[in-house]
Amino acid sequence: MRDRKGSGGRVLVGVLIAAAMGLGVGFNPAWAGETVKLGVLMPVSGTLAYDGGLTTDGIKLAADEINAAGGIDGKMKIDLVVEDSAGVPATSVAAMTKLVGVHKVAAVIGDFASSCTLASMEVAKRERVALVTPISLAPKITQSDNEWVFRACDNSEMIANAFTKYAVKEKKVRKWAFIGVNTDYGRGSVDAFSKKIKELGGEVGMVEYFNQGETDYYAILTKLQATDAQGLCLLGETMDLSRVVNQFFELGLNKKMILMDPTSGTFNSKFIELTKGRAEGMIGASRFVDTIETPAAQKFVTAYKARYGRVPEKYAQAGYDTVHMIAQAISRAKSTQPAAVRDALTKTQYQGPQGKAYFDKTNQLIIDEYIISVKGGKFVVEAGPVKAVD
Repeated sequence: MRDRKGSGGRVLVGVLIAAAMGLGVGFNPAWAGETVKLGVLMPVSGTLAYDGGLTTDGIKLAADEINAAGGIDGKMKIDLVVEDSAGVPATSVAAMTKLVGVHKVAAVIGDFASSCTLASMEVAKRERVALVTPISLAPKITQSDNEWVFRACDNSEMIANAFTKYAVKEKKVRKWAFIGVNTDYGRGSVDAFSKKIKELGGEVGMVEYFNQGETDYYAILTKLQATDAQGLCLLGETMDLSRVVNQFFELGLNKKMILMDPTSGTFNSKFIELTKGRAEGMIGASRFVDTIETPAAQKFVTAYKARYGRVPEKYAQAGYDTVHMIAQAISRAKSTQPAAVRDALTKTQYQGPQGKAYFDKTNQLIIDEYIISVKGGKFVVEAGPVKAVD
């Protein structure tokens, strides 16, 4: 009789364990001393490789810090699995499918380009694995009712809300021109900023788009030369916009209008190098800049400089903070099951280099902005923190 009861008890325990595993809560057989796989979906090649590389640097730093301390809760090490999206939506989808289907990751950090994130988040929904983008700004990413996608950064509407008030009221830029990359990020940002500018009584004049990787912007800039714009709003990334700025100066347009990069896609040391002093005075908005004088920000800056020999910017910070958010979610869930990790992410209350942050009901991170400018080849805070959400 005793053996029979013991056998029945073991069966019951087995059933309960299997149920817990199926629900993705409470029990996790890998928790003691093993590793958790986190997918990294970033452009390793292509036009966005430099910017994607900055994000990956921050991701690696955070994972190594956690692992050096013994892992999540001092028990579970992080194993990063990196796949190249090349900044191409179809490639991103294939890489995302591989991360969740072959590598069986607990969550995925990515992508960089909004168009890639929009494509890959359908895989996340189908396979029920959280996709946490540290960079993509297109508002519709978190307006699509996809509970498996999170944005661990601001979006174009939030930045527009904070920046346009400063540019119109403080810098007196009332007549705007736009040159933006022809992507979901570029077009979504132009729409968001245009709406806010008009609400503040400003005017939107010339709007021109370019394709990633273009080298000749003289035709667009010649059109700009014929306008009465007081400010040029640039929307793009490091390599492309460095060419725009250099050609902008060649045509003497810097004497007519102020340069603005409100989403701070170019606020990094490489852009300063490529533009050879021409970025001086450019203004923008960012959730992070290395001169923020909080303990969390300066601890991150010191660690990043020690490892990479340069100061971090928002792409590195975004990757860094996203890893820590996911690690904290896994700690709360006490599970690496994707559904449990997703649920725990919704309860995020995070404080890091970018300040205090949490996810709203659409899985959009709520965070403040800083108004920043280029002075003496460095990025300095002009104002902030500024509320990005009214």
